[in-house]
Amino acid sequence: MFFDVKKMLFEVNAYDAKTDRLGATTEQPDSLMPRSLDALFRPRSVVFVGGSNLKPALKYHRELGFAGDTWVVNPKYPELFGVPCVARVEDLPRPPDLAFVAIRREAAIDAIEALRHAGCKAVVCNAAGFAETGAAGRDLQARLSAAAGDMTLLGPNAIGLVNFADPMAAMMDHFGVRSVEQGVAICSQGGGFLCDAVFSDRGLRITHMVGGGNQALTGMEACVDYLLDDPRVTAVGLSFEALRDIGVLRRAAVKALRLGKPIVAIKFGKSEAGAQAAASHTASMAGAGAAWEALFDRLGIISTASESEFFETLKLIDSGQIPKGRRVLVTAVSGVTGVMLADHLSAAGFDLPQPTGERATRLREILPAIATPGNPQDVTMAAWNDRARQTAIYAALLDEGYDFALMVQNYPREGMWDVAEYEAQVDALGRACAGRDVAAMQLAPMVECFPAAAREHTEALGLAAMQGLEECIRALGHAVWWRGRREALMAEGLSHLSETPRLAPEPGTRLDEAAAKAMLAEAGIAVPRRRVSSPEAAGQAAADLGFPVALKALDARLLHKTEVGAVRVGLRSAAEVAEAIEKMRRDMARLAPEIALNEVLVEAMAPVAVAEIMASIRFDPSVGPVMMIAGGGIEAELWNDSTLLAAPLNRAEIARALRRLKVSERLNGWRGRPAGDREALIGMLERLAAFALSRETAEVEINPIIVGREGAWAVDAVLKVSDRQDRVA
Repeated sequence: MFFDVKKMLFEVNAYDAKTDRLGATTEQPDSLMPRSLDALFRPRSVVFVGGSNLKPALKYHRELGFAGDTWVVNPKYPELFGVPCVARVEDLPRPPDLAFVAIRREAAIDAIEALRHAGCKAVVCNAAGFAETGAAGRDLQARLSAAAGDMTLLGPNAIGLVNFADPMAAMMDHFGVRSVEQGVAICSQGGGFLCDAVFSDRGLRITHMVGGGNQALTGMEACVDYLLDDPRVTAVGLSFEALRDIGVLRRAAVKALRLGKPIVAIKFGKSEAGAQAAASHTASMAGAGAAWEALFDRLGIISTASESEFFETLKLIDSGQIPKGRRVLVTAVSGVTGVMLADHLSAAGFDLPQPTGERATRLREILPAIATPGNPQDVTMAAWNDRARQTAIYAALLDEGYDFALMVQNYPREGMWDVAEYEAQVDALGRACAGRDVAAMQLAPMVECFPAAAREHTEALGLAAMQGLEECIRALGHAVWWRGRREALMAEGLSHLSETPRLAPEPGTRLDEAAAKAMLAEAGIAVPRRRVSSPEAAGQAAADLGFPVALKALDARLLHKTEVGAVRVGLRSAAEVAEAIEKMRRDMARLAPEIALNEVLVEAMAPVAVAEIMASIRFDPSVGPVMMIAGGGIEAELWNDSTLLAAPLNRAEIARALRRLKVSERLNGWRGRPAGDREALIGMLERLAAFALSRETAEVEINPIIVGREGAWAVDAVLKVSDRQDRVA
């Protein structure tokens, strides 16, 4: 294909690095396997396509020190900002590995097709105005993807990428000139987030930064998967609104667990990420973002809620100071600061054991007379700037066997106190920790009170340099969680975590309760003995089953029978059944006039409940199958006691989820009451998961499950099967 650059309009892109108007596709990707990204991250030659708007990109590319060949495609100039130009893509001396395209969107499509024909391997499309703008833009994005063909395409609407480990920038901005031997990689759908990463004064070492834009062909999860293989990368941060391929994310998560390199995620736009609201408790209780949280938990991905929390978590992990447990020693030269930190740590679930025995005796000998042995340990200003004495104090404390030591102090502004005196305290902690199996860090509770030189001094001693009280404590919680979660998942076996669960079946038919329970019973789920009858024959059906019984109107449209008077329980005679039928007719005529009482379900009453549970499985369009377990039965929404699990759904994960619920205490035997049959409940939930995931089930909900002293029973059920499953049945 001939591509005439003279037809291009060299306009400055509409892309604004501070405005993330994103248009990521959530459609099924063309390929489930990530493409090779070598040419994107480690090109040997780069071509820029554009005009004067390329100034920041070319300036950054040059200043970062790319060692390979660089060209510009522009017909107006012999060179642009010191880089030689050619008039057409066809005039390039040889096929480039990577192209950065920053022209108007229609011309960008033609340019990318020409680059593909010229043998280019990868392209960053900085041009905007594609899927993020609506239907017309989505059509253009489809044309762009077709033009790219088998090239690796980052974008469109992508700010680009920078590699600080192998210096190269194809980025429409200037993110600083630096060189790192190791650090964290950050993959972000939006460019503004990357700006914040380098604007913040936190000392985070970064090896790679990627801004993926609309992710038309190359998703951020594919970049995560690729960067995990780089031995210089210690962890990968992932910031996104939507991802292209959950299967690739699953495989990347398994790789991260095997390599011991955490993925730290921040998901934006959670209010738009869940499935459409369904007429069940699941949709209203799970929340749109809960499915993502469940997936992160299942895959051992750390989930963060703010930028500062995200960056501090990455910094802690990159430092290597990941605590092996929750036993913390707090040291300070200010009593009130130590107490403040102790309060926050305790509230976050950390333990602060006091020094005991010989350690306490030794401390009384070496502490200043005005100080008292304790945790937090205030060494007081009497030991200020005394390295030897503080080293002895911290060494005696650490003999207690803490998992990590945390020194807390803010640094003064330049020109105030002598910073060297502040450094003496961290020198002492560093010496005391040397050679011990203990994580160590220094925290400045005020983010701005930890200057770069002081951070570097702290890090040189092998300590993590943490900033911000809340951010630090959340980062510590994430790191401890990840260590334990990784150990558990490694013991479970990782291979099944990378398997992509089946997609949601096509919309189909909702069954009535009797048909739903018949299918559940076939799957080994215990249901009460039951009969389907006409209203007139309900008394005889009840007598055949044996009193007491429950009586329910039978119609697939009845999702919440209690609310329309379509259920009666505890009926003890045929006369009570007949009376209940008449009252049910009147209530339904008033509250659900569109549903006639033609059939009823008569059931034997379940045993007395120790606890009531609800459980459901639905298919989130982004995450896949998720199970919700909640306490409270028909009052589940009132008590708000629920948890969500992402596939794979096995017995161990179900048991772990149950322990998170308040109703778990009822199962244990709350305040001397009888305990419930936890094992029977777990077995039922395990069979429910297997049933939902192995058949064409669109939605299933059991509410309530009655858990007795012995056994568990599905008392009510909602089941929707695809039309295909209906035909098979």
